[in-house]
Amino acid sequence: MKRRVAAKLAAEAAGRQLLEYLSSRFAYHTPTEWQQKILNGEIALDSSIVRDPQTLLQSNMLLEYFPENLTEPPVDTSYRIVYEDECLLVIDKPGNLPVHPAGPYFAHTLWALLADDGYGKVHFVNRLDRETSGLLIAAKTGKIAGEISKSLAEMEKCYYVLVHGDFPDQLHACGFLVPDKDSPIKKKLKFVENAVDAFEAMAVETYFARMEKRNGFSLLSARLLTGRMHQIRATLRGVGYPVAGDKLYGLDEQFYRRFALGCLSNADRDVLKLPRQALHCCKLQFIHPSSGKSMTFKSLLPPEINALLQ
Repeated sequence: MKRRVAAKLAAEAAGRQLLEYLSSRFAYHTPTEWQQKILNGEIALDSSIVRDPQTLLQSNMLLEYFPENLTEPPVDTSYRIVYEDECLLVIDKPGNLPVHPAGPYFAHTLWALLADDGYGKVHFVNRLDRETSGLLIAAKTGKIAGEISKSLAEMEKCYYVLVHGDFPDQLHACGFLVPDKDSPIKKKLKFVENAVDAFEAMAVETYFARMEKRNGFSLLSARLLTGRMHQIRATLRGVGYPVAGDKLYGLDEQFYRRFALGCLSNADRDVLKLPRQALHCCKLQFIHPSSGKSMTFKSLLPPEINALLQ
């Protein structure tokens, strides 16, 4: 049977040309390689093979890729279903598993694994970075996802996070995330207490409490009062307590650059302490879209993080 990976196109894809979209979204092939794959008939839209690289996309189109000899980086596939009903799934995700197709990952994602395992094409309500482990919600239909999203402001999300240093008992961090213009890494953000450029600034608020300290590390609980990309990691870096194992916001961003180039040394790994960032979503509390009841799910600290405290 011919291998197939597929995804529904989000609204942001509308109006973009097929070749441009594939080249920017899935960087494991060059634009020239993607063009050849389109011409070879390896791409379909809404179940019809397309051979024109300039085909315009529409939102909610079904994009299918029938790859020949595609090799993706290895991932940890040991996800666990914590809860399932007719509306949604609650999943405990391991570290080193992307949630959505992006970059060099297409089939090696939680989204694709769930489809392969018979759960259908789910819609994730909350998201976790590839290296972040823990709980997330997957709705079984777009309508259900929309219903849950209406109560996102009331959703309680708590994390365990292991940081370098002797963290204070408590810290209520209020400030802003702004682009880190001192870094050559475009996606990197910086936490500041006061923002000069309001256009670029995103207000963030996180409550941290120290749970344990040992071996030069502090284990914290982090409760998000706002929900921004990289909020916990960038905030902790900004207040002087970088996350263990974090290549971008940790002790040295050069780890991220060498990791991206595939040239992390054994000495780098010794300093990082973990092969991934020590961040774990340990609690989700939300309103069920059908019953209206409050639901709470918890997840234990992963053993690889706990081992650094022993």
